[in-house]
Amino acid sequence: MSKKILVTGAAGYVGSVLLIHLLNKGYRVRALDNLMYGQTCHLPYFINKNFEFIRGDILNKKTVREALKGVDAIIHLAAIVGAPACRENPSLAREVNVKGSRNINQLREKNQPLIYASTGSVYGILKEVCTEKSSVNPVSLYGKTKAIAEQEIMEKGNSVALRFATGFGISNRFCLDYLMVNDFVYQACHNKQLVIYEGNVKRTFIHVQDMARAYIFVLENFTKVKNKVFNVGSEKMNCTKKEIALKIKEKIPYHIFFAEVGEDQDKRDYEVSYEKIRRIGFETKISLDEGIEELVKGFRNLSFKQSQSQIIS
Repeated sequence: MSKKILVTGAAGYVGSVLLIHLLNKGYRVRALDNLMYGQTCHLPYFINKNFEFIRGDILNKKTVREALKGVDAIIHLAAIVGAPACRENPSLAREVNVKGSRNINQLREKNQPLIYASTGSVYGILKEVCTEKSSVNPVSLYGKTKAIAEQEIMEKGNSVALRFATGFGISNRFCLDYLMVNDFVYQACHNKQLVIYEGNVKRTFIHVQDMARAYIFVLENFTKVKNKVFNVGSEKMNCTKKEIALKIKEKIPYHIFFAEVGEDQDKRDYEVSYEKIRRIGFETKISLDEGIEELVKGFRNLSFKQSQSQIIS
């Protein structure tokens, strides 16, 4: 019988893509999400006998216990994601990102592996190229809450933490506000202009499909990666805001304005090394150019509403 996987935050930006990958691989999937944004992206999977959905909150211990029963592994995505959303509702961010993660971690059995959706935001401001040995010194509330949860999960053991680059690309549960590439393309397509502050700030990116692939890779190679932390992304996508804006302009005409005031809420300005996970066999497949082209096509054909806070991964 195939393994049963619990995915928290399963109706989110990454979760809604990950479900497809897991089900296509033949896994049995138990999805947990509170659907606080009225998502319906999970509905098509109810026809699949390997899919089970629990509408509930990771802050509710009874719900968490129910969700954990009989699962072979856990992929923990549920969180208040991004500096803007955490700053907008700091108490909820602390509750969900720390206490909710603590519930998952403390209530799981020791023989239940946990793959944790961490973030490059835990590094904060670093002048060096970030590796998994670099200091963890988050600046934003988002980074701080994710770092606390990561530490507790790794201390319990039988776990892996994936420090992802910033996601981009189209998902069944779309998101714009804290995903730079998505937002920039949206502004270019719909407003025909983009105001950029701190244009030389450097960030690193990963397509949402590659994020889902990374979870599958770790799940299928767990004994090899157990109790380790990995940066997940590609050095080819270490880019400044200015470089991203100019790449988009190659696909669609629009005006770029470089502002002299304003700052990045997440305070990230760094390059990241992904050599550690590449050495064991994982590499991203989708380039920035491909992802930007996908987004341009999507925005030309669909309407998306921006929302300031979303629980996803």
